[in-house]
Amino acid sequence: MRYILFVKNSCNYCKAAVKLLQKKELDYSVVDFSAEQLEILSEIKKAHDWPTVPMVFSRTGQDIKFIGGYTDLLESLKNE
Repeated sequence: MRYILFVKNSCNYCKAAVKLLQKKELDYSVVDFSAEQLEILSEIKKAHDWPTVPMVFSRTGQDIKFIGGYTDLLESLKNE
């Protein structure tokens, strides 16, 4: 499984999500939205009806699942 995080550099929860995945030595990639790309991020958040970042996804093969934000990631990793 691989994790994909949509983040903004200024977001503390985004940084915490990355640290959590690093600590657990899990495979992940980060899509960091700059100030010029916030309109794109806004559309992605609307598509998933999600108001904040990070937006965390898990990918297994071709199956991509939206997990949620930092606390949702934390909850989903409790058993790992």
